[in-house]
Amino acid sequence: MPGTVKKDVVVGLDIGTSGIAVAVLNRSSVAIQEPLGFGFCSSMIMEKGFIGDSEAAAYNVKKALDEALTAAGVPFTTAYVNVDGPELVIRHGSVKQAITRRQVVDARDLIKLQQHLCETVLPEDVLSIIQLDNIRFYIDGEYVFKPQGCRGRELGLSSTVLAAPRRQMDLIWQCLRNAGLPPTTETVVGALAVAQGVLSGVERKLGVICVDLGAGMTKVVFINHNMLYKLSIFPAGAGNITADLAVGLHTTLEAAEKVKKEYGLGLIAGDVHVPNISGSGYNTVPGSLVHKIIKSRIEEILDFVKEFIEELDLGASLPGGIVLTGGGALLNGLTEVAQEYWLMPVRIGFNSLPGEEAPNEDAYRYTTAIGLASWGTGQVYPGMRQKAEKGFKGRIKSWFR
Repeated sequence: MPGTVKKDVVVGLDIGTSGIAVAVLNRSSVAIQEPLGFGFCSSMIMEKGFIGDSEAAAYNVKKALDEALTAAGVPFTTAYVNVDGPELVIRHGSVKQAITRRQVVDARDLIKLQQHLCETVLPEDVLSIIQLDNIRFYIDGEYVFKPQGCRGRELGLSSTVLAAPRRQMDLIWQCLRNAGLPPTTETVVGALAVAQGVLSGVERKLGVICVDLGAGMTKVVFINHNMLYKLSIFPAGAGNITADLAVGLHTTLEAAEKVKKEYGLGLIAGDVHVPNISGSGYNTVPGSLVHKIIKSRIEEILDFVKEFIEELDLGASLPGGIVLTGGGALLNGLTEVAQEYWLMPVRIGFNSLPGEEAPNEDAYRYTTAIGLASWGTGQVYPGMRQKAEKGFKGRIKSWFR
């Protein structure tokens, strides 16, 4: 049809602890990003980054994906999927190689060098690569933004390699294949995708810590000068608060979740009434007990982030402050408590892209998915990782194994 703009559609797929979220964006839009559709499927198939039931996971992924694509009304060509977990491995390294073929850098040189870097810094056969980050190329010792086609004698590369246990990656790839994801699908560390979705360019440049308080994990990342400096994952999140309340109040998870959302970190006068876990009658518990349970778990998470900050040895200098995001960040009173605990400015980070496409109270569910989808638009060499991965001597799982 004359005048119709062709859409370059990319999908962000967030396989989380409490559900699967999908965001479909049009990256060919004149605007920075155009949301086309969203999908969500509540599920508990993921624990600490590992998929428990691959078949159930594939079914739920397909369900959320179909919902988003139906809303978008267009097919997609590229998908980005998150990988997280406490066992995530981060290595930094640099390698060099002579430039052959008339001393002109071509795509084969770049792929070969990335392969060499991964084999050098990550020799373990028990690990599979998620992605490369902080990629910087050099020609004859000088930094070059786009080396392909440049002339020189020596090509250098420095990068951060992010990897996960092979078993974890096997399960994820199996799930994605069974759900019908295309071969062009790429993996991204979830914490970096979240940062992509909620941080401003100024914050990323000046130095900022992003804390993603999810259901089952708390992910913390420090970004400075637009580069990843440190990342850590704590195997506890907002879902643990709900579980603690259910046990402590002898009630159901549904009732515990309601109590958590209603009271948050505020002081509670009097008693709280919750349904008995047996389903008959109600339990009456002191409001002080509810407050103590919530505060205790939150302090454990805040302590983890505090140690992360202290290890950075930043002093009082963190111009971008700390950005809290994720479903757990919505806990009443958390911003004030966190700011006092960390002695740093804290704000809640969210992505405004969902707009009217998703209910306001559910918009936080799509933060990681949106970050994943937008991640691909900022890559210097789109598709480079996928091509390189197939040559990593089996350390990375491709679609054809």
